[in-house]
Amino acid sequence: MIRMLLKPMTPNEIDLIKKFKMKKILVIGELIVDAYFQGSCSRIAPEATAPVIDVQNKKYCLGGAANVAANLSALGAEVFFISVCGQDEHADLAFELLESARIQTDLIIKSAQRTTLFKTRISSDSQLLVRFDEGSTEPIDAQTEQDLISHLQNLYAAVDGVFIADYSKGIIGANVVDKLVALNAAKHKIVAVDSKNNEQYLKLKPDLFKPNYQEAAALLAYKKPTRATVEEMATWGVKLYEKTGAAVIFLTLDEQGVCVFEKGEFKFHRSVPKVEKPNASGAGDTFLATAIMAFSTMSNLESITDLAIAAAHQVVLKPQTAVFNLVEWIQENSVPGKLINRQKDIRALVLALKKQGKKIVFTNGCFDILHSGHVSYLRGAKARGDVLIVGLNNDESIRRLKGESRPINKLQDRVEVLSELSCIDFIIPFGKAGNDNPIALLKQVRPDIFVKGGDYKSKFLPEEQVLNKMGCEIVFLPMVADRSTTNTISKIRESNLFLPALTIN
Repeated sequence: MIRMLLKPMTPNEIDLIKKFKMKKILVIGELIVDAYFQGSCSRIAPEATAPVIDVQNKKYCLGGAANVAANLSALGAEVFFISVCGQDEHADLAFELLESARIQTDLIIKSAQRTTLFKTRISSDSQLLVRFDEGSTEPIDAQTEQDLISHLQNLYAAVDGVFIADYSKGIIGANVVDKLVALNAAKHKIVAVDSKNNEQYLKLKPDLFKPNYQEAAALLAYKKPTRATVEEMATWGVKLYEKTGAAVIFLTLDEQGVCVFEKGEFKFHRSVPKVEKPNASGAGDTFLATAIMAFSTMSNLESITDLAIAAAHQVVLKPQTAVFNLVEWIQENSVPGKLINRQKDIRALVLALKKQGKKIVFTNGCFDILHSGHVSYLRGAKARGDVLIVGLNNDESIRRLKGESRPINKLQDRVEVLSELSCIDFIIPFGKAGNDNPIALLKQVRPDIFVKGGDYKSKFLPEEQVLNKMGCEIVFLPMVADRSTTNTISKIRESNLFLPALTIN
């Protein structure tokens, strides 16, 4: 799971994120395929002093602007990808990868005068040894450029945002930029730029711009021998704004985090979670792709940045070029606190926990007046696995089980108290009429371990048959002597402090 060093998103922000599926984004830039050959080295070639890599795994991923398109698609957008490639087997492979990412290929121009951009990385025991780059990098010919511009003209009015991923490999020249400027002047869209040739987009005045440290330093002709400090970089906003015209600039600094500027003014710096061996390939694509989507539904710049950092952090943990898994992220962040009420949230939570290989422990009860016996029991339950889910009888269920005088504490109060226990990860209320045992909930959660108090060991458990069928281990934990809610209420009544007429069932 992602453990962000940032504040979690609010439920309202999560709802805005879910609106990503309504957005249409146009992506223009280089189509690149990233190939990863992973193996081991145990000998030297006899014909030369060179290591021999026994290749054990090959993986092909979308790179460049194609990776941007894949990230946007994974975020839920309808993506229109405009690019140019060759008429070769690498193009065929790229089209297969794009179709797998649910990205249409009819806007990609296949040119007989070009070869598809293809990068091969060869590594041994996670150590990158060499990279081979193939493909055309010269400017595209006049007819191909005109065809590309025609695609822009036909699509521009229909989309919500435009992402320009310019890797300086010949796809986006001055004529294309001029057309983008004219189209955006006629009908403004959210425009994000990630480019190796930053100054050519000044007249476009993009909404979002993302230089990394090296690009920003080059843009400002910063030539000091040592890397600038974050405090020093925080003063770069005005000059970066003059050079790019971008309303919002994300200056990404790898492990130093992100500096954010708005119309030249430094707004804030964000740190990022530490990663021992980060894979930065494609992380910038993921960051800005997430930012443009967030910008389309959200107005809080800090929240936009937090989500973009979370996305980039998720992909740097993965060994190859990857995309941000928004579904997984929402599953981990959409539940406010520990309470889960909705059926779809229960399903999403269980799916995420199972995917992560977590051992789920489940127990249930009323927990009306929390006492030391409860706390000891719940700690013991959590110690049996990774995640403790507590099924909590709702008020109506408790009245049916315990009588009209119960519960003493309403459901909301009981949830609030239980939520303060660090041993409890999630709380799920249950107890519809005729369903006072947790069988239906157990079928949804499918725990690895089911915990009950030792006093139930010799009693009939209606859940037992279901638990046995799903292969769930049943554990009985000893109870603390003379500790129960009923005894607590009885002592209070006997002391005449209150509840003199309380009937305990």
